[in-house]
Amino acid sequence: MKQVIDYEGRLNEKCGKYQGLKVAEARNTIVEDLKAAGMMVKIDENYQHVIGLCYRCKTVIEPLPYQQWFIKVKDLAAKAKAAVEKGHTKFAAEKFEKIYNHWLDNLRDWNISRQIVWGIQIPAWYCRDCNKWTITAGEVPEKCKYCGSKNIERDKDTFDTWFSSGQWPFATLQTTKPGDFDRFYPTSIMETAYDILPFWVMRMMMMGLYLTNQTPFKKVYLHGLVRDEKGQKMSKSKGNAINPIDLIDKYGTDALRLALVMSTTAGHDSAVGETKVRGMRNLSNKIWNAARFIKIKREYPNTKLQETNINQKDLVYKQKLNEIIDMVTKQLDDLKIGLAAETVHNEFWHWFCDEVLESNKKLATSDSFLEKGMRTFLKLLHPFMPFVTEVVWKELEYEGLLIKAEWPTTDK
Repeated sequence: MKQVIDYEGRLNEKCGKYQGLKVAEARNTIVEDLKAAGMMVKIDENYQHVIGLCYRCKTVIEPLPYQQWFIKVKDLAAKAKAAVEKGHTKFAAEKFEKIYNHWLDNLRDWNISRQIVWGIQIPAWYCRDCNKWTITAGEVPEKCKYCGSKNIERDKDTFDTWFSSGQWPFATLQTTKPGDFDRFYPTSIMETAYDILPFWVMRMMMMGLYLTNQTPFKKVYLHGLVRDEKGQKMSKSKGNAINPIDLIDKYGTDALRLALVMSTTAGHDSAVGETKVRGMRNLSNKIWNAARFIKIKREYPNTKLQETNINQKDLVYKQKLNEIIDMVTKQLDDLKIGLAAETVHNEFWHWFCDEVLESNKKLATSDSFLEKGMRTFLKLLHPFMPFVTEVVWKELEYEGLLIKAEWPTTDK
């Protein structure tokens, strides 16, 4: 395809008398010239066709043929596919393995050059004398490596974003302090959105295997997209987008955090609105109220416990607490994060607060178990609501920092 448009969007010398005109201007001029020459048969105002538009300003995009840099991907794709088939890397949701393989089976050679300002400039220099490229590993050459000419110019193109970010797992560790790469590569879990599986996850796999002979991560957890309360995609044009800063100011950071995590499943979209965030704010209040009750109990402990029932009741509660610890721990280990959040939310609210605290008011539960239960639930809630739980932990004068505390284990 011959290039007839320059970088300013104007027709070039190949267009004769129309040189220098923008496309829209040239079209009007051509129509007038056709009419004057008696060559215009008719104008169909109902004619429809498909054109490319800029996603930002909606201006018509004119094709501009241009030389590009490519990477051959056949061997890279084969290694990336084999790594998953052999179990070196696993997907939290198995359905994405099929999508991953489909992309690798149909992948074409990868265009890695972009004509944009921001990005890593391609380390290639063009020789105007022998018309060949000198490619380096980052250093600036003084002359063409083929003919020795100093009449060389660096390519203005930049690397594709995914080519640069595809090297992130190992490149960041190889440029930090010695030993970091051996210690942290490959990493345990890669977490990102499912819509960039073929653009980022797949590229990291190909680049990592090629340059390190290891997969960059052992597990891949792909979260869904956040939609509004009606399940529609959030967008400015629809006016249904939510400003997270506004929600944080109104309901707190932890409330928004838990609302985004609660009841989510790997690879599935979730509906989030102000109602859900408000509900999580209510859990924050519940945590504070439970803490206040425990502080009151320290000043006015139970002195008339129903001794005949207290040991048996405490034993039942301890067994229940063990079950909750095991359940939440397993759900997190299995990467069922949304389910774990839902479990700890429900058990703290409906069991610990509604049953255990109320039982203590009726002198049927020991104050010591109340403290044990609160410490345990603060630890279980901490990954989902780190700020409120840390402050409450300090308010109750428990030892050290909550973020440094050991994860709860079952009391045998």
